[in-house]
Amino acid sequence: MSLTSAAQLIDIVQEAVGFRYKVTGNTDIIEAGEDESSGGRCDDSARADDLQQAIHDDNVAAIVLLRGGAWFSRVLPHIDFSALARRTQRVAVFGFSELTTLINIVGTYPQALGIYDMGPAFLTYGLKRYAVRTIKSETDARGTQWARRRLRPEFDAYFKDIVSIIEGSGSQRTITARLLRGQMPADTSAGFVGGNLTVLSALIGSHYDSSVRPCGQWMMLEDFNDKLERLDRFLSHLTLAGYWDDCRGLLLGDFHKGYEDLGPAVVELLTYHLPQSPALPILSSPDIGHVWPMAPLPLHLPLDIVPTNSDKFSIQWNPAALRTVGCPGASS
Repeated sequence: MSLTSAAQLIDIVQEAVGFRYKVTGNTDIIEAGEDESSGGRCDDSARADDLQQAIHDDNVAAIVLLRGGAWFSRVLPHIDFSALARRTQRVAVFGFSELTTLINIVGTYPQALGIYDMGPAFLTYGLKRYAVRTIKSETDARGTQWARRRLRPEFDAYFKDIVSIIEGSGSQRTITARLLRGQMPADTSAGFVGGNLTVLSALIGSHYDSSVRPCGQWMMLEDFNDKLERLDRFLSHLTLAGYWDDCRGLLLGDFHKGYEDLGPAVVELLTYHLPQSPALPILSSPDIGHVWPMAPLPLHLPLDIVPTNSDKFSIQWNPAALRTVGCPGASS
């Protein structure tokens, strides 16, 4: 899939979702460059205004963040999230990685859905890494050929799945998990908060602390391309902030650095942080994180952890619970 402009990208998304919906996007923001030596990006005001307009507009059924959103956390103070409480129609917001903060905050409003899900522009990275790790015989050294063949079909499938979710028909992508430690509670209904470990730590102690604190909920964590010693510091931040005190369980997504799987090492780190008695149940899922394929995880909503085998589970929800099209905003 070769694109020459943001306008062409919007046209492709429009084709994928169908013409019952109008796809819009700010082409300047999509095409904006980044310079790490000069603050990363210089369009913070434009990004804030663009998001503000979308959450104000009752005609917007879904907001899909294309990328992980580098340099986004500093934009949060410029957004009036109370606008979500005044919506008359629900809106679903899809994003991950640097958008961890946004998705958790949005999910606290009954008139909005915060769904932790990959940015479709991430597909290039995810497909290539998947190819190199699992089907080397069909690819060159970097999995480029296989990834290129799959990119457009997977891009289209992602947006068709978004439509299915907001229309209340559910997702074709399912989260599977394996029990690593502890015992599952008898009550398998669970709400989730969390996301990228590095990013969510920015909200600890902030005005938005309650949006990521797992009070009676499960914590989901994932991260990539970071050192284990830094991950340990972020876990220490959660521990020192008392995040495990009323946490019901931990769902670990993918942790990796390059092509190295850091998951087992992160589990070892957790033995120094999690309470030993009673032991929190830990589930591990290959379907969440900076990976392909990735499945959506709605935050701040009651989901079901359904056993499928002795130590295997799937995370499910009532499809109608995520409907936004023609669904008035619920009262708080």
